[in-house]
Amino acid sequence: MITRRSINKTKAVQAMKTLDDYLDEQDAILDAVIKILNREYQVIKERRLDELETIAEEKSSFMLKLQSNDQRLKLHPDSAMLKTVYIERVNLIKEKLAQCKMMNETNGKLISLSIAANRRLTSVLMSARDRMSRNMTYNDKGNTVATGPLRVNINA
Repeated sequence: MITRRSINKTKAVQAMKTLDDYLDEQDAILDAVIKILNREYQVIKERRLDELETIAEEKSSFMLKLQSNDQRLKLHPDSAMLKTVYIERVNLIKEKLAQCKMMNETNGKLISLSIAANRRLTSVLMSARDRMSRNMTYNDKGNTVATGPLRVNINA
């Protein structure tokens, strides 16, 4: 006879993944993050900044999956085997993670340089605007007249 209690017991018992499964997932997630970081680099380089927000969301989502999977690995009953039997795979995954960190830092520096260039451009444009407007006055008829070093009359 099936009772409520027996149904609850079967729901609670789920097949635990093997360490191989978790390591495969970590590897696949890191591969996806590397692809995203390469795409982010191209987007920054080509100044397609409207795409950065979706890339940042994707990257964040994969990083959360990576953290979650890492936590499951730590809590796995056979986690001690990660330091012995699976040491080579763990080291390869750590190398990929280091590569991701380096790529992310490079992209961050590229973004910082882009922001600095935009600020310099803004400063130059504002300075030019201020110089132009400083030399512009209006005559008694309401027309603009350039004074100072430019001395050009503009009839608009």
